Amino acid sequence: MAKILITGNGFDLFHHLPTKYHHFISIMQTIENNVYATDVSFEKLFGEVFKLRYQSDYNSIVENYNSGNIKFSSEKLNKIRQLLETNLWYKHFKNVLEIDTWIDFEMEIESILNQFEIFNKHEDKRVVRKNLFDDYLFGFTNFELFEIIKNKPISQIPFRLNEKYINGRKFSIDIKKMLDDLAKSFEGFIVIFNRYLVDVVSVFYSEIKQKSEIPFHLLSEIYTFNYTPTLENLYKVEKSKVVYLHGEINEDCSKQNLVLGISELPKHIRMSKMFDFTKYYQKINKKSNKKFIDIPEQKSHSLDENIFYIIGHSLDDSDKEYISDLFKFLDFDLRKNAKICVFYFNSRDMENKLRNLFSIIGRDIVVNMDKEDRLYFVELNEKNIIKEFERQTYKYEIFI
Repeated sequence: MAKILITGNGFDLFHHLPTKYHHFISIMQTIENNVYATDVSFEKLFGEVFKLRYQSDYNSIVENYNSGNIKFSSEKLNKIRQLLETNLWYKHFKNVLEIDTWIDFEMEIESILNQFEIFNKHEDKRVVRKNLFDDYLFGFTNFELFEIIKNKPISQIPFRLNEKYINGRKFSIDIKKMLDDLAKSFEGFIVIFNRYLVDVVSVFYSEIKQKSEIPFHLLSEIYTFNYTPTLENLYKVEKSKVVYLHGEINEDCSKQNLVLGISELPKHIRMSKMFDFTKYYQKINKKSNKKFIDIPEQKSHSLDENIFYIIGHSLDDSDKEYISDLFKFLDFDLRKNAKICVFYFNSRDMENKLRNLFSIIGRDIVVNMDKEDRLYFVELNEKNIIKEFERQTYKYEIFI
């Protein structure tokens, strides 16, 4: 007999916090272009690029937070600017306009790694020794930005690689070293993101105008894919009750364990063993590989009523193992008491979530769960959340 909450980034967005991918990038661009002598007001930091691009989100923050009271530490923002100056991944992402979501962000990482396949056809030691690659395909890579290709005039062919990636003894291309440098830079990007969440986003908590009265104390377990302590700071939920599936932020960057990457390496990259870009490697390496829900060992008629509430998660393929576990739990409940309640922002959001479930779980299972009212969708607002959390659940017993 349990009520279990699962949250994604949409939970923070429901609280009007600037945690979208393009929120982060826009604020980084503002910080990159400024040196701050004194503490920075909300208007000075968010009133430039952010306000110009995301007027609606800007208005929502002003409406829900005491923005006039907010001050950001100039010292901390200047330290972020220093980190931005040398980070290759940031230099790339700030110029990629097609990225709208964190899922798009993951796809872009995979796209960069896929470009390394070009080296599979450049093993001729004579060409490597000369370091002259007469291949127009290099012009369609991002290698110059990542300092793999040396600076070159426009349309210059052949291309030259950075000498440190040429093994002078074997006359071979050191792809492992390229990927190792990219992995170190990527971890530096994660540190920058941690600093954004700590030094910018977390400042908003103390200035929220009106806190909701959502009864989180009625929940048995809480799992979050977020890195932010929104539940603890806005609702005083005990930290021990929240399981961070993808790590959590920390004032000390050496202690942050954010999991930010892709689900699987491209096949040709896997041979290099550079798993640093994958979530499963990071989870173990950063000690954030937390246990998810307990699935019964076998199908049973004696399961109590359990409801899984999903708020702010896209149900996308990138977290399919967790989504599959939820439906496996329902499958093991032969009395058909367990349910999944998915909250959605609007009709388009509901449609996207439904499409994702069809893709991951399959048509027949989703359709049948819906018929049996074991999978249901509820519009996301405070009233509906309270109603669901206060729903009466029952403990079923079998009498023989």
